[in-house]
Formats: sequence, structure tokens, C-alpha cells
Amino acid sequence: MFNTFKPGRILKAATLALAAASASLIIPAAAQAQAAFPDKPVKLLVPFSAGGGQDIFIRNLLPKLNELLGQPVVIDNRAGASGNIAAAAVAGSPPDGYTLLLGTAATHGMNQAMFKSLPFDAQTSFEPVALIAEVPLVLVVHPSIPANNVKELVAYLKTRPGQLAYASSGTGAPLHLAGELFKKNADVDILHVPYKGSGPAMIDLVAGRTVMMFDTFAATNPHVKAGALKRLGVASLARSNAAPELPTLREQGFAVEAYSWSGIFAPAKTPRPIVDKLAQAFNTAVNDAAIRQRLYDIGFDPVRTSGPEQLKGFVTSELRKWSDVVQIAKIKPE
Repeated sequence: MFNTFKPGRILKAATLALAAASASLIIPAAAQAQAAFPDKPVKLLVPFSAGGGQDIFIRNLLPKLNELLGQPVVIDNRAGASGNIAAAAVAGSPPDGYTLLLGTAATHGMNQAMFKSLPFDAQTSFEPVALIAEVPLVLVVHPSIPANNVKELVAYLKTRPGQLAYASSGTGAPLHLAGELFKKNADVDILHVPYKGSGPAMIDLVAGRTVMMFDTFAATNPHVKAGALKRLGVASLARSNAAPELPTLREQGFAVEAYSWSGIFAPAKTPRPIVDKLAQAFNTAVNDAAIRQRLYDIGFDPVRTSGPEQLKGFVTSELRKWSDVVQIAKIKPE
């Protein structure tokens, strides 16, 4: 009996064999690239101008991050659109771990409620890496304002409805929504003036062109120490390690709690081994004893342990919370 020659079957077998061989080469190459990560500088986009609280915070981590990763982490300040410019840039970057975002309550909480459309989705356009710090906001006023506590400030504002203004780092940013929560809770009429970042807003507040602002301890400390601003309260549940003598707004009769936070995000589909390596580096850096104390001093509370799953769940809760706040404050999406 003769075997029947079937060229189709031979071609199919050869094709399968070639595909298997190719896969065997590709998979180890990908694994090798992930194991070698990083082998060049890592760019971290900060969605705020230089000199703002988040910028000051992350620069404290750089020496330790550079040591842990074996490559420099380079800060790229991309201010504007309440963080959307930086977030969109990272969302559209290659998913290789070399372009990261310092995400906040704005980029991964408020903006989804504040803008009718965004060039990214807070949940599906990113791989969460780690939540690294929580940041209570502090209420500061120009020293010309005759108030030494929040009750005195509210009484002063009530005598000048619609005549004074507060500054923020941009429409829809944490500093803006904190101001709107304060307005509603205190029942005062004060105008909102948005700026392109915390730094420019602080310049005008110090100059007296606005009268009050919510911002981080990091951004306000130098001006408070210089006597250029007065600090009236912290918008957190408990007093901050940065200024334990400073009462909360709640203690003074105003239930205003406004936090920002700092989290690291990579583009969607970044390989999990790379995400895990980054999470470990950022967690280690933020919890270094010397760094941790410096962070307390500027009002950032380091998160002890966090990873991709924890940050993913946190973002889900933030999106829900800030959607409710925007509705309560009756802020119309842009």
C-alpha cells in the first residue's frame, strides 16, 4: 500500500512548527526585556506647574527612586486642563513603563465628573501602580483679611457678598472643589478665580489680588513662615502631623473635608512584572525613614503599603465620591 501524498497537510504542519518556534523566541525576549526594566531613564509626568505641592512632594523621592531603579526618574511638568494634558499624554504612551503619571484626585476622580468628554478614561486607560500619599488641604488667607480663625473669616465674607475672590489651581481641580464645598458649607458668596496651576494662583494670593485659597502644606508653608499668608484650618478629619496646633475646619464648625492624593499610573497594558517593580520602588521610597519625615513636614501622609489592586479600588471610590460632590456644588461639566 502506498501513502497518499498530501501537500496541504505538510504545509499546515510546517506553518504550525514555524509559529511555535517564533513564539518560543518572542516570549523569552519579552520576559528578558521585563526583567531588565528599566534600562533607560523613566519619565514621570506631573500634571501641575513646578513649585506646587505635588511637584515638591515627588521631587523629595527622586534620589531614592534613582537608587532603587538604577536609572534616573525625570520629572516632566505638564500643567493645564486640571491635569488632563498630562493624563492624556501618559494614556497615549507606549505601555513599557518608561512614561508614568503622578495621578491625583483631579486626574482620577474629579475630572470624570467635571468634563463632558476626556481623551482618556480614568479606569481603562491606565494600569494603577501604587497609591503613595494622602494630602489634606489647608485654608490660607491674605494677611490683610481681619480673621484669625474660620468663623471670623466667614463673618467677614458675609459682609462683602460677591466682592471678594478665592484662587485655585484650575477649574475642577481639588483646590477648586474644596473652595466650593467651603462656600456651600459656610453659606458665603465668594468668586472663584482659576489659574493654570497652584504656583501662579499662590503668587496672586500673596499679592492680594485674591483673598483665600485651599492648597497643600508644601505649597503654603514658605509663605506662612514669611508672614505673607495666614493659615486658618486644615480640611481633614484629624489634625495634621505637619501642624498639630492647627485645628481642622470641622473643629471650627464647618464640615469641610478635602484631600488630594498622590498615585502612580502607567499606560494600560503595561506588563504586570514592570508594574510590580515600579510599585515596590515607589513604596520603598515613600516609606524611607528620612524621606517620610520630610513628607510629614510638608503635609503629605505616606501610604504604608499599596499596590495595583488597592489603587484600582481607591480610584473607583474616588470617582463615585467626586461625582456626588460636583452635583452637590452644582458645578456644570465643561
